[in-house]
Amino acid sequence: MNGEDFQIKEIQQEPIPIQPTPREEKGGGLISLFNRKNFPKTLIVILILVILMAVGAILWGRHSFSRARVQLDVEAPENIASGEEITFKIDYKNDNRVALYDASLIIDYPQGTFSREGKEVFQEEKKIGTILRNSSGEQEFKVRFVGEKGSAKNLIVKLNYQPQNISSRFENSSSFRIEINSVLIDIKISGSEKTTAGQKVTYLVEYENTTKEDIPDLKVKLDYVDDFQFKNAVPTPNEGTNNIWQLASFGAGEKKSIALEGILDGTEGEEKILKVKIGRMEGDVFIQYSQSEFLTQISPSPLLLLLNIEGIEETCNINPGEELRYQIDFKNNTDIALNQLVLKAYFQDNIFDFKTLNLGGKGYFNSKDNVITWSGAEVQSLNLLEPNQSDKVNFSVKIKDVLPVFSYNDKNFQAKLRAEIQTLSVPVKFTISELKFEKELDCKINSELDLESKVYYYEPKPGIFNTGPIPPKVDQMTTYTVHWQLANSSNDLENVQIKTILPQGITWSNYYINSVSNSTISHNDRTNEIIWEIKKVPAGTGVVLPIYELIFQIGLRPSINQVGQTPTLVNESSSEGRDTFTGNTLKAFTPEVDTSLPDDPKIGYGQGKVIE
Repeated sequence: MNGEDFQIKEIQQEPIPIQPTPREEKGGGLISLFNRKNFPKTLIVILILVILMAVGAILWGRHSFSRARVQLDVEAPENIASGEEITFKIDYKNDNRVALYDASLIIDYPQGTFSREGKEVFQEEKKIGTILRNSSGEQEFKVRFVGEKGSAKNLIVKLNYQPQNISSRFENSSSFRIEINSVLIDIKISGSEKTTAGQKVTYLVEYENTTKEDIPDLKVKLDYVDDFQFKNAVPTPNEGTNNIWQLASFGAGEKKSIALEGILDGTEGEEKILKVKIGRMEGDVFIQYSQSEFLTQISPSPLLLLLNIEGIEETCNINPGEELRYQIDFKNNTDIALNQLVLKAYFQDNIFDFKTLNLGGKGYFNSKDNVITWSGAEVQSLNLLEPNQSDKVNFSVKIKDVLPVFSYNDKNFQAKLRAEIQTLSVPVKFTISELKFEKELDCKINSELDLESKVYYYEPKPGIFNTGPIPPKVDQMTTYTVHWQLANSSNDLENVQIKTILPQGITWSNYYINSVSNSTISHNDRTNEIIWEIKKVPAGTGVVLPIYELIFQIGLRPSINQVGQTPTLVNESSSEGRDTFTGNTLKAFTPEVDTSLPDDPKIGYGQGKVIE
């Protein structure tokens, strides 16, 4: 080999690619899960895991709770006596592996259930709070069940709660039946099962002490419907009532009765309920032992009778001196003619001024018995009233201007009128000897509130003195005393208020004499208003009882521009109070009084004018 053949050549080698390891291809483990390429897949996986965990927690919670493992039982006597206080116990138990939150017991009582305080109750709730897992408890309740012998009372007891780890609320319930197998006081009612509207009804209430012990302070109470007009009862009810009888003691085995009579009104087909409740008084609480009801159905009435006063549609409250324009409507409600009818109107109180009675040329008034009578001689339809025929009569009369108040018992007057239509010529189909129907209308009479405002310089009451010049003089103080006198005629008044605002330039001296014990006097320095407040003003005040009076002193310092004038000392005074009998608000006013002092007999003409 020679040197020319030997050549050195540069060998070009291609780079050999380096293969990445598996770890490097995945981008570095967990970090690659959150790179931009893999993040959406990772988020979906996380959401699925969260949902699976939540579902698992819910399934675990529900598996840990079952409503069947919440027990509720009622322990109570199965047989009781009406009106007897009983104690019943409610047992509850939670056998679940979770607690029950915000638990409460709810008892639905039947009608005729009364609390220990004597009030009728229909539902009672007692908060329990949290009932721990695998725990139990009990609650006691005391009530009285009132009903007739043989009747049953059904209680429904509910336990309301929210299990731990569950947002829903659940309720378990249990019922219990209690039978009334005896009564402390047995009640029996008999009477009119059917009647026509406006007819007289009678009832007999019999009651018996079935126990072997005397019952003290017994009270019998009758609840009437609005359409029942009480007429009479034997024995008579407690004074001031027509439905309450009280006995100091009701002997063991003793029997008593009440005979009741009244007028029942209503529309055809209505059932009117008379309720009788009997119990005893414990202080001011009525503890009921027994109750019973009697139904009277209103049958079709062959004669309809209506009694109204013009201008009065609902509650009838009237005033002394008011004229009442009555109208009596009557109608034959049958398919047979009725003849020889007589219509009468009975005035039942002495508060009517019969000198003002105006019959409109029809009817006759018997002033001895205070009765108006209409017959077929004056009203032709009364002679023969055809089927479905109707007619009416009208008359007017005034209430007396001054009601007959002669003692403190003369109060709560009413204008009572009873209309009556009857015939002895009864068609054979009615199988009775007389058709007779009545209607009553009672109107309560408002009391009269009277206020007088008198001002004196020469004070008639001893021990009170006014000072200053008379006639009043410019820039000099003259004092006067104001007398507010309040009278009230026939009904008790409550929350009575008398007030006035003193004129500018008149000052309040803060000296007064208040003769009424249940009253207060106040003066507002900014408004110069005087208010006299009285809690109660009895009926007959200023008539058979002493007048209510307030005396207070004021002062006048005239200005030069008032020379020759008689300045006003007291502006108009007003009074207002609620009539406890009629419920109406009564008002009275007095005019302003100036320095001429019309009620002071010692002040001569011209002595009220201001001088220099």
